[in-house]
Amino acid sequence: MTIEALCPKCGKANEFETEDRAFVLSCHSCGNAFGPVSDFVSQNGEVTHCGICGCRDLYIQKDFSRVIGCTIAAIGAILAPFTRFLSLLVAALVDLVLYKVLPFITICYRCKSIYRDFPLNSAHESFNLGINDRYRSA
Repeated sequence: MTIEALCPKCGKANEFETEDRAFVLSCHSCGNAFGPVSDFVSQNGEVTHCGICGCRDLYIQKDFSRVIGCTIAAIGAILAPFTRFLSLLVAALVDLVLYKVLPFITICYRCKSIYRDFPLNSAHESFNLGINDRYRSA
């Protein structure tokens, strides 16, 4: 299980990797303690709420870099006139394969903390712009 988060106190990036539910998350820079993993993980290992900010609004998405996705699409588009547009088909197929292969991650709407290698919580849905706007305007 891996957690990537910014410390709300000092703003420094942190990455935690553990399999121990008793592991206490704390900022590597300022020492701000967030609490043990067991506080925000269910018995099944699902993330119930954000362990960094306590927010209960979380969403899931594929663990895929948008930059890489846009680069694949751009290369396909640039090569399209020279390949009789077959490069667009290849780019779409590469994107489809990556979508099928890559795992889901859980992300907090408020602080954007990322939770990898946790079982998916069925209560969390894909990104919702309305919920996101609520946190961006606050």
